[in-house]
Amino acid sequence: MSSSKSSDIFLLVKSMSKSEKRAFKLFARRNGGSQLLFLKLFDLVDKLDEIDDLLIMKKLKLDSASKYSNLKRHLYSQILSSLRMINIDKTPSVKIHELIDKSYILYEKGLTMQALNLFGQAKQLCKKYGDFFSLLTIIEIEKKIHSRHITRQAKNEFDQLLLESTGVSKSITKQIHLTNLKMNLHHFYIQEGHVRNQKQLEKMSTMFKKQMKDVIYDDLETLEKIVACQCFVWFNYIIEDYKSCMRYSKKWVNLYNQANELKQKDYNLILRGMHYVLTSAFNLRDLKTHQTYLSNLENFRNDNYSNFTKNNKIFSFLYTHTGRLNTVILSGDYKNGMEIIPRTLSRIKRYKDHLDIHKVMVLHFKIAWIYLCGNKPEKAIKYLIGIIDLNRKSLREDIQSYSRLMHLMALHNLSEYGELMKALRRYKYYFEKVSEINSLQNAVLKYFYEVSNAPLFDRKEITNDFLLTMKELQKDRFEKNAFIYLDVIYWLKNYG
Repeated sequence: MSSSKSSDIFLLVKSMSKSEKRAFKLFARRNGGSQLLFLKLFDLVDKLDEIDDLLIMKKLKLDSASKYSNLKRHLYSQILSSLRMINIDKTPSVKIHELIDKSYILYEKGLTMQALNLFGQAKQLCKKYGDFFSLLTIIEIEKKIHSRHITRQAKNEFDQLLLESTGVSKSITKQIHLTNLKMNLHHFYIQEGHVRNQKQLEKMSTMFKKQMKDVIYDDLETLEKIVACQCFVWFNYIIEDYKSCMRYSKKWVNLYNQANELKQKDYNLILRGMHYVLTSAFNLRDLKTHQTYLSNLENFRNDNYSNFTKNNKIFSFLYTHTGRLNTVILSGDYKNGMEIIPRTLSRIKRYKDHLDIHKVMVLHFKIAWIYLCGNKPEKAIKYLIGIIDLNRKSLREDIQSYSRLMHLMALHNLSEYGELMKALRRYKYYFEKVSEINSLQNAVLKYFYEVSNAPLFDRKEITNDFLLTMKELQKDRFEKNAFIYLDVIYWLKNYG
């Protein structure tokens, strides 16, 4: 479907590489010469830093909004057609759909056997790259053709077609069941974060076991096994069983590495797998494993970057730079670690139109912590305020809560006790509205109320008592994860 939204046109043009832009201009000129109005629109949008509809309409001498809308719609459609041609040989799914489209055309022209031959080529690609959804579509079309025409197929070929249909439909049913479960787990985490108490843990465990009870892992195909591993990774991540989370994410990576056809189909699959190994290692404070897999990720990224799509590049940036920031936090080398932050920020700026709020929020939170522990609290505050001022209060409530506590820590480091008391009053109302406040959050708020109101000579004793409380709280199974997000003990020992 073509689009007439100015923002859509702008983002599409800006997402194109130099080679894609050159190819588009050649494509456009072959279809109508160099004076095409939509090509002039393309050049204008390409040169602008932000969309300006009035300026564009003036330069193109357009006298009505409807003409401008139609022109944008046409340009959008032409760009997509050009990009489709470029990606036919690079992206298996595009090649498969091209073969299916051509097969339809041949069939409608009455060239039934030629259509079946092309469907056969498309089927081979589907099997090679694990595209079972397209494969089922092709098989069902083949069945319809064979039922309407005398195609001289032998009986065993008909039987094979029926077996294929049954097998592929079963595989798709398994995949849909697993991807639905994965999406439900993902949605729960985005909204709620990790489980916070025994009741939530039992509820989540019961639900997961019920959904997985009919899934027999050894009977699954490779791609189905990877999706199953993804479900186990998400489940164990949510319940904070990071050892199991690491085990299944490593399994996921190994499955990918053993399946050559997947390496050409979906780079994001291996990038995400290595990311979850890194995340598990970070949460387990396993610096050695983290360094090993970050090196693997960096090497994979360097070896394949020239073949990456824009989407692959965005994910590789997110996972690599998250890994680098986490290495700083794990090693505790904050002074030198601050040097990598500008590069991460420049990449955030480069991909700002393609990153969702959640991903930017997590990166900014880690950057703020590195600045705080690197004794640059004023720089930490800049990124914390960005998180605190978000309008979407339901998004990662846990990160937004910890950001407020870190802000109090930064104000304390700056000895800004007047500002700290103002912030405490504001955050009191915030924490009254959150769905559930954990013991660490309660204790930190209480500490800052006490230390801000206490005479100077009493603050050391209050801080020492608070440190003992934190060490005891860290032993609680449902509070351990809070210290991963906000290592209050480290901060107290160094800055409290």
